[in-house]
Amino acid sequence: KVWNPVNNKKFETFSYLPPLTDRQISKQVDMIIAKGLSPCLEFAAPENSFTANDNTVRFSGTAAGYYDNRYWTMWKLPMFGCTDASQVLKEIAECRRAYPQCYVRLAAFDSIKQVQVISFLVQRPSGIAMAAMGGEKEMKVWNPVNNKKFETFSYLPPLTDRQISKQVDMIIAKGLSPCLEFAAPENSFTANDNTVRFSGTAAGYYDNRYWTMWKLPMFGCTDASQVLKEIAECRRAYPQCYVRLAAFDSIKQVQVISFLVQRP
Repeated sequence: KVWNPVNNKKFETFSYLPPLTDRQISKQVDMIIAKGLSPCLEFAAPENSFTANDNTVRFSGTAAGYYDNRYWTMWKLPMFGCTDASQVLKEIAECRRAYPQCYVRLAAFDSIKQVQVISFLVQRPSGIAMAAMGGEKEMKVWNPVNNKKFETFSYLPPLTDRQISKQVDMIIAKGLSPCLEFAAPENSFTANDNTVRFSGTAAGYYDNRYWTMWKLPMFGCTDASQVLKEIAECRRAYPQCYVRLAAFDSIKQVQVISFLVQRP
């Protein structure tokens, strides 16, 4: 047998074989459980499943074993304490139904070594074009298809002014300085366009992470209504931009809080 490399990308050892049956997957899960490992499912759209440079920051140009796009979206949580392969097969079936056009892989984690030690495909998508899916049952699963996120709160419905006010109260109570930033959609996500990296190995340098500041940081702010007033003004001025509220720590000289207060 000779591997055909033309339009025939592979993932791991099992991907050179015909698709595994549920019975064959079950035997692999039995082995995973017997070794005391934790099964876990991950999925990715075809365009995000192979190694690529797009929207990726390498912390070091010589970092061994860092593969772009190797991190796929997790389906629910790792199945800690799983004792029956049928539990895993049930989750695989549910993930397949929710994301029929995605790759799905079964991984296994070693809780002692704190690494992933097994990974193989349990679904390959057909050639149909991608479409957004729901995929939510019992436990919420983030849908990565046409659904980019920013931070923790962006997984929730938009915050009301009352909810924002409570966050500002907390920011003020901690002695932090509120600040507003905004960006057009095309400049709000990580990208290489119009960006200069100061060093190819600069740790944690994310392109487009710096948005345009609205006025100045609100040093000495003591009332959440002052911040809400600025948010309202920024929204009126830039209705088609993302707006986020940040908070700076004047001692550590870093931004310690950041969340969206407007989506265009």
